[in-house]
Amino acid sequence: MKVFFDNVIFNSQRHGGVSKYCSVLISHLKKYKDMEVHALRRRSFLPRRLSRLNMIHIEFVLSSNKYDIYHPTYYSDAVRRRKDIKTVVTVHDMIHEIFSHRYDKLNNGVNIKKRSILNADCLICVSNSCKKDLCRIYDVSGKPVHVVHEGVVSDPPDIFLNQNIAIFERPYILYVGKRWYYKNFKVLLEAYHELKLKNDCDLVCFGGEKFSDEEISAFRNMNLERHIRHVKGGDNLLSLYYKNASVFIYPSLYEGFGLPVLEAMSNGCVVIASNTGSIPEVAGNAALLFSPDNVDELCSCIRQAMNDTRLRKEYVKKGSERIKDFSWDKTALETYNIYKTIVNN
Repeated sequence: MKVFFDNVIFNSQRHGGVSKYCSVLISHLKKYKDMEVHALRRRSFLPRRLSRLNMIHIEFVLSSNKYDIYHPTYYSDAVRRRKDIKTVVTVHDMIHEIFSHRYDKLNNGVNIKKRSILNADCLICVSNSCKKDLCRIYDVSGKPVHVVHEGVVSDPPDIFLNQNIAIFERPYILYVGKRWYYKNFKVLLEAYHELKLKNDCDLVCFGGEKFSDEEISAFRNMNLERHIRHVKGGDNLLSLYYKNASVFIYPSLYEGFGLPVLEAMSNGCVVIASNTGSIPEVAGNAALLFSPDNVDELCSCIRQAMNDTRLRKEYVKKGSERIKDFSWDKTALETYNIYKTIVNN
């Protein structure tokens, strides 16, 4: 069995949930001896405005090789019905459809996504919540839709164990990822301000874009600019920030999966997260959950997590048990079995 992965997502993001999913999945699938996995390299020299050339290259590779499975790394015009190749599309979330009022319909790629979903021979959703939303929004009744959870590294390497890290001079609350509308960062900011936490700890935002002028202005109006920091880096540095955080907070209005929740747990960090979308499915009983539109609920969770030592130990233990249900080996095995099923059928 021969499987082909394109390079679409790797040309658009260096760090991100989808690119991480694809790169880790590909590396685990290569362990199967009865399957050849071919993946296009990232073409960093190709400007985005010339991405059509990359589509032509993908089409050439697909037509020049006898692949059994085409698993695109992201939605694109290369996803279409083919006579001899089965196409498997992974649906990571339904954010653009659910929050369509917040996006430019002409530029957000939702039309390409829709065509990719409808043209696929088989669909993989990363959570039951995502599958439910997909089936509600699009008519996919004529094709198989599977749920395969993402995985997490259960024992991250402690590469900084013997180093004197000077970046953690003060305790801090950790936020990870972009701060777009649906990520609901503003609720965390309000809670941080309301609880007057600047006297005790900083707020660290890892990843995502630099603070905008609007954000900086808001920080200044709250007299918080000296206590909110932005940090960027790879997985090793992120793991270090998880390990040293007082608490990790994930206030999102919606997620298709919510990998940072598991990443925090795998690093022994207490997790506070919203109770919407796929997050309860992923977090189980191993996180303090709150309504994402309720600042008071978030404040209550923060007080508990910061002040109750017994509770902290309890949730760290629950998190270490929870992550045992999510492994990349399991993700790869379930994906491999889906490939075999659609090829044999």
